[in-house]
Amino acid sequence: MQSYNCPSCGAEVKFLSSISVSCVCPYCRTLIVRHDKDVEAIGKMAELPDDISPFQIGTTGHYNHVSFTLIGRIRMSWEDGGWNEWFLWFDDGKKGWLAEAQGFLALSFSYDAPNEGQSVPPSWSDKPLHLGQENIHIDRQPYTVSDLKQAICVACEGELPSVTKQGEKSYSADLLGPDTLFASFDCDENWVPEHCFLGVYVEFDDLCFDQLRELPGWKKGSLPPLSTTHTNS
Repeated sequence: MQSYNCPSCGAEVKFLSSISVSCVCPYCRTLIVRHDKDVEAIGKMAELPDDISPFQIGTTGHYNHVSFTLIGRIRMSWEDGGWNEWFLWFDDGKKGWLAEAQGFLALSFSYDAPNEGQSVPPSWSDKPLHLGQENIHIDRQPYTVSDLKQAICVACEGELPSVTKQGEKSYSADLLGPDTLFASFDCDENWVPEHCFLGVYVEFDDLCFDQLRELPGWKKGSLPPLSTTHTNS
């Protein structure tokens, strides 16, 4: 863990992860970028809109017998609604993402390229995707493009592995695989993949969450509501 003073308000800001690049000051919501020995303020981040997510910064859980902590969040919005992308830091140093959208949870990890420097499967690094496209093979599994969406960042909190600014546009392709497998591509504006994430859809109880946010009307021991926002946030 490393601590810095916020360049804007002077409050102590802690980076829990060694690979986190940016952090939103919890006191004044300044977006801070970490350099080798210091930090830089690059603007203010809007307040996150209220939702019914049971998660919060500091929520913990387990996956494949390894503990993790939610240390950052990006709130995304598109024409039909919004969703949360939670950044996970595992005790073994691994990083992942938990997408919370329309009542579903999806856990993903950056594509483990066979050759250093590759962030997408070689056969799909320069080809645009289209909705319904089938037989996209990744790690010997077939995937089908189920959704293409343009979205914007509404706001962030906590620490993240990159710099994501409020209002920043993104283009993403969601792909369905066998059983609970899925893949997601970050794309350019022509829907050419630039980065690949592989993961699985999970049930709430699968991840053994703790340190959850208290929600009105929710009793511990029962399944909490998940963020199901369908209007622009």
